[in-house]
Amino acid sequence: MSFVFDTRRESPVMSKATLVPLLLFMASLLPGQDGVLDELAAEDPCSIRVFSAVKTYQPGVSFQVGVLVEPDAGWHGYWHSPRDGGDPPEAIWDLPEGWKVSGPDFPVPQRIVEPGNLVSIGYKKPFLLRYRIHPASEVEAEETAVKVEIPLKIIWQVCKTTCIYGENQAVLQVARGGKPIGDREGIAMLARWKERYPVEASAARGFHYQLDWFPDAHSDRVRSGTWVVVWYREGSDRRPAVPVQWVAYPHGLEAGIINEAQVKPWTPAAEGENPATIGWQVSFRLEELGLGFQYGALGATLVPTPGKAKGPVPGMPAIIIRALQAAKSGPPEPGSGQKKGNGR
Repeated sequence: MSFVFDTRRESPVMSKATLVPLLLFMASLLPGQDGVLDELAAEDPCSIRVFSAVKTYQPGVSFQVGVLVEPDAGWHGYWHSPRDGGDPPEAIWDLPEGWKVSGPDFPVPQRIVEPGNLVSIGYKKPFLLRYRIHPASEVEAEETAVKVEIPLKIIWQVCKTTCIYGENQAVLQVARGGKPIGDREGIAMLARWKERYPVEASAARGFHYQLDWFPDAHSDRVRSGTWVVVWYREGSDRRPAVPVQWVAYPHGLEAGIINEAQVKPWTPAAEGENPATIGWQVSFRLEELGLGFQYGALGATLVPTPGKAKGPVPGMPAIIIRALQAAKSGPPEPGSGQKKGNGR
């Protein structure tokens, strides 16, 4: 099932719940339009497949699941922070009593320029959302069946010259056992995508970074400012034969605007640091910040592209940095150079 609308999204605050019924109502008033909508909707230019790392699970032992979202050729889907427009896929799981599921891990996205010069962050090819399912323990479990079926619904939006909301349903089937038994196809699919997920900065070996927040002067509250992120990796970006460039995708801002920013070279000047180290810097300009602005919610995914590669490569993953520590004590003092720990 899918719904169709034009890509020129002039009211980004309008929700799906409002937009879809409105468009269907308007289309019903125009003679001959039902057939056009039916034809477009019937295309359903997106499908899903579900993969599990196990075919037999052990109560209380978690396992990974992947949902492959497959837009048709020429269509694209969206990242969790899509910028100018679009909505990311949403998963609705019907889990057995006592079971839990994590939020999705999104693979590294790409920048997409849409009609009207809108800039979105998403995927032009199929992408795998990764989840971790936590079965109930033996004590907690009410599910006693040998075979367990978990219905799943994915609500998606894909765009081309038009944008379509739709949904697909699937059922994840696993068997209960005394110990986990792997599913060969699922393990292979998850392994194929493993290098495409960003890692947390705390888990990135030899990675160092620093955050600075420069709020603009206002009489009452912070309405705008500049967020500066600088980083370097020990030895990784100093090989002239394999030059590395970076792209930074910001996220975590609930209301307001984060302008795009280009990553530029930066040389650490701190005492005791190697002056030959090549680092990087990006300055995000934040505007129209809402009343609920929380500096600590900000984050960015930093994507290295070594040589002619079009994204992360094994041993050089994309990295997620977050301002979570500042959420406990408020934003850092302007220019404080708040350091956020180093990688392993």
